[in-house]
Amino acid sequence: MTVSSLLRGSVALGALLGLAACGGSSAPPPVATPAVVQPVTPPAAPNVADLQGARASSGESEMQQRGFAVARQRGLTAYWWHAASGTCVRTVTSNGRYSTVNGVAAPNCGH
Repeated sequence: MTVSSLLRGSVALGALLGLAACGGSSAPPPVATPAVVQPVTPPAAPNVADLQGARASSGESEMQQRGFAVARQRGLTAYWWHAASGTCVRTVTSNGRYSTVNGVAAPNCGH
């Protein structure tokens, strides 16, 4: 046996001992299971049906307190956008009161 073959043998033995010390095995490492991602549901828009019949000045303040912002207005009709929920609401004022308060499609608010 030559010195070089002894050295190769001791290097190979050292590598095997190193693997054994590290817990090396022939089994593949465990595979991580991908996390399940739940879709985020936007919060529901606050209910505004109770504002029908309210004085328009009070109704406007209440809409703002509930997180709505005027998206556009034409005459006595206003379209309110609730960004957190992606909801558009139309209010129509008649005789100083909200005569109509209803949800409408988002494009009415420019979205």
